[in-house]
Amino acid sequence: MAIRWGLIGTGDIAHKRVAAAIKGDARSKLVAVCRRSERELNQFADQHAVPHRFTNAEQLIASDEVDAVYIATPVDCHCPQTIAAANAGKLVLVEKPWAIDPDHCQRMISACEEAGVTLGVAYYRRFYPAVERVKQLIESGTLGRVLSIACVTGNPNRFPADDWRVVLARGGGGPLMDIGSHRLDLFLHLMGDVQSVQSSRIDSPDYEAEQVATLLMQFTCGAHGVLQCYFGTTNTPDRLEVIGTEGRVTVEDLNGDELMLFTAEGVSRELHPPADNLHAPLIEDFTQSLEKGRVPKIDGCQGKQTNEVIDMAYANAGDLTGVAGVRT
Repeated sequence: MAIRWGLIGTGDIAHKRVAAAIKGDARSKLVAVCRRSERELNQFADQHAVPHRFTNAEQLIASDEVDAVYIATPVDCHCPQTIAAANAGKLVLVEKPWAIDPDHCQRMISACEEAGVTLGVAYYRRFYPAVERVKQLIESGTLGRVLSIACVTGNPNRFPADDWRVVLARGGGGPLMDIGSHRLDLFLHLMGDVQSVQSSRIDSPDYEAEQVATLLMQFTCGAHGVLQCYFGTTNTPDRLEVIGTEGRVTVEDLNGDELMLFTAEGVSRELHPPADNLHAPLIEDFTQSLEKGRVPKIDGCQGKQTNEVIDMAYANAGDLTGVAGVRT
């Protein structure tokens, strides 16, 4: 029997990938959608042939037609909507960045545990074949003793001051939260726990959040990690590199398919194309986890770890988290 999904939020990612990923999954049906603007709601629902339409998230969550909720709203909505969904007995899959801070993460985890419902987080880059190949090279010893992992990434958009991604009360931060969180999740996946974080930021003259964040991490395995992330830059690379004593591996375009391996034997080029729809393996893993009685590959506890590293970075850069979860 198919999982009947309700989608809360119809922004760019939901339109480009999430709706199609749910509809393309053999175990899923997209049956409901929510957006406050009735005109935009109907446009989205008509395009994706979604029968049940809501302008209120609480009504979608309460619907008997919905088994699982995909939350694709601004970050400050994730915690209350997840808790409401859990209390209604719905399965929950939440977009990244997962929450404003680790306290909100824990509230979401506790609510789902108490309700006995499955909780997943949309850090879908873990499913990239190139990332899994990097993990295999690390674990096989091909790279020798791993010394460092590094990522650089940027979003070219010049966000207005009222965009939720750069309003601290709504997004929780700037590029570190929005795009850096994906790379930090990969760092944890590939390297294990983070022991300490040093960080620096450049504030934007145009909005509340930072425009640049640079992190230097020490992992418990002994390796270093470096993350640089930007908003409003042109043609910034999306690069992942791991360096060890016996070799290095580089993925120049994280969303692409090319991987370069450098060892004493020479240089080799490998192709590991991702899924046509980058969200499809995420949805497939979530529904498979229900079928097989296991937790999703990216669950709430893993999502919280990423938020904890982000919190460490903002604290080290001189930011504080106030009682309302707003960084100042």
